[in-house]
Amino acid sequence: MKIVLWALALAIAWTAALIIIARTIGLHSTPGMWAGAVGLPGVVISNWTQAQLFHTFNRSRGYALMFLFNWGFYCSVIQGIISLKGTIK
Repeated sequence: MKIVLWALALAIAWTAALIIIARTIGLHSTPGMWAGAVGLPGVVISNWTQAQLFHTFNRSRGYALMFLFNWGFYCSVIQGIISLKGTIK
């Protein structure tokens, strides 16, 4: 359960940061590019999903999809780190 909650916190923080960056200095700024790089799986998969399934781009839906994909990705990364940490010890 801790893994899910930590991943949820990370996904919420990243999505909130991306929304703030997009509304202030823009996604094509240096912070915007870094925020996109940190959330790469969600950014790429949500944009592809919108293009292939919905054939339109909706910013709110994009953020929601990015959040969900990144939440799942962060869960797997945290689980992998914990497994690797257990193996090393």
